[in-house]
Amino acid sequence: MLKTKRRKFALIAITIFSLVAMYGFIPVVEAASLTNVKDTLSDSDTGIPATHTIEFTTAQDIGDSGYFEVTLPVDFGDIDDGTCSGPNATVSTTTTTFRCTYSSSPGAATTTKMTITDVDNPGSPGEQTVQVKTYNSGDTLLEESDVVVYIIDDVTVTAKVDARLTFTIYGLATSTDVNGETITGSSTPTALNFGTLDDTSSSSLGQELKVSTNATGGFTVTVQQSGELENSAGAKINSFRDSQDGTGTTTPEAWASPAGTLDKGNEYGHMGLTSEDSTLSGGGDPFGTALFAGLDGTNATEVMYHSGPSDGTGDGVGVTQVAYKIEITSLQEAGDYENTLTYICTPTF
Repeated sequence: MLKTKRRKFALIAITIFSLVAMYGFIPVVEAASLTNVKDTLSDSDTGIPATHTIEFTTAQDIGDSGYFEVTLPVDFGDIDDGTCSGPNATVSTTTTTFRCTYSSSPGAATTTKMTITDVDNPGSPGEQTVQVKTYNSGDTLLEESDVVVYIIDDVTVTAKVDARLTFTIYGLATSTDVNGETITGSSTPTALNFGTLDDTSSSSLGQELKVSTNATGGFTVTVQQSGELENSAGAKINSFRDSQDGTGTTTPEAWASPAGTLDKGNEYGHMGLTSEDSTLSGGGDPFGTALFAGLDGTNATEVMYHSGPSDGTGDGVGVTQVAYKIEITSLQEAGDYENTLTYICTPTF
């Protein structure tokens, strides 16, 4: 019996010696390598949460209750949750590992995606090695591969664009149509000279407004008068229509002649305006076609608006026209009447 044991031992020793002689070492069975392995980070910036999407292709079947496992370096934050591709998978995690266990075999040559969510990236830039392995139900390592990701600070891109605004007023020629109103005289960028008014017909003048700006929120143009047209004796051509308190009609309406009631000075004559811009900030088209509003010395009237940058072209985008209309009766007091209009262009950057 003792001789038999010695013979077996001698046989084992000879076998080991033969392997060393052939290879120079005792060969070890290693796991095969996975193919097409990659780890895509949702963000590679330092110190912020990111999602790892690990994809790979297996050559060996892990069988029922086999599993795929990803191990992150300890420099990453704790692993809490994720998802596995394919049916019959159960997720489990430790601080540094993420495992997908399959109750039914996914088969060989399987392309798998494992998504690990909201893991904090390391606080310092540098290379990090992620391990991907597959095991059968007996915890035997079948395949493995390492994949490298690089954590790096984001690149901050900065640039500056100067704010730009050009607002220009132009006069209009006689007979120009402005929102359905045919103007009866010419104007300049700085003067609306109605001349001598005729109590048998109305008079109208207009101006063209152009805006060019790179304001993100676009711009608004308003106009306001210093007060109602007034002569040296204090008589007024009131705001449209028949204003009694210096406040004109705020909601545009069709033009109507002054009432001309004796001893009611506010009904002897009035002035209103219309705008061709059909897309003002309140929405819709308040001035419609040939609708007029009055002015007052307190509240500005919006006559032009656009919600974004403009190059000074395009009706209601970079250009519009405004018309002012006066009509008097024979009761309007004699004299030279005057007031001041102020346009204000307000961009929103």
